[in-house]
Amino acid sequence: MQEPDPRTLARAREGDLRAFEDLVRLYQADAWRFAHHLTGNRATAEDVTQEAFLRAFRSLRALRGDSHFARWLFRIVRNCSMDALKSRRTLELRDYPKPPPATDPATRAEIWDAVRGLSREHLEPFLLIEVFGLSYQEAADILQLRVGTVKSRMHRGRRVLVRGLSDPEDQQDPEARQGHEGGAR
Repeated sequence: MQEPDPRTLARAREGDLRAFEDLVRLYQADAWRFAHHLTGNRATAEDVTQEAFLRAFRSLRALRGDSHFARWLFRIVRNCSMDALKSRRTLELRDYPKPPPATDPATRAEIWDAVRGLSREHLEPFLLIEVFGLSYQEAADILQLRVGTVKSRMHRGRRVLVRGLSDPEDQQDPEARQGHEGGAR
């Protein structure tokens, strides 16, 4: 993910509202998409995005000079999303956004159904890495996890996706698969 012009960031840190507006324009769409994926609700995503930028504006002076603004902002969006979900007293994703573009609508729906089947633990790194194009290190920074943990979650998440996209006749009984996975490796 692209970092903002350092001069714009410096001006925003000094309280320049126009510079901060430039940052909002640069990141607003990605911040909303991330919030929408995490909350599963358009209105909540709008509220989360607005709250995240408000928190970012209030805390911008505390951002260390060597910190990456985009990672810092995405961490704020994630935290605001979790706060919004907690206030709704549920951690289940609902009302998922429309599937990502693909050539065949049936394939697109199948892929999106598989993505919706991911747990939050696997969904967050998947979105950051595969949808937003961040590196494992950047995703780890946003999620406040070790890189190895992010890699492990991506590996497991991909396995779940592959299973979700496999031909049903090729899939084993889930209980048999759990027994197999729980055995020696």
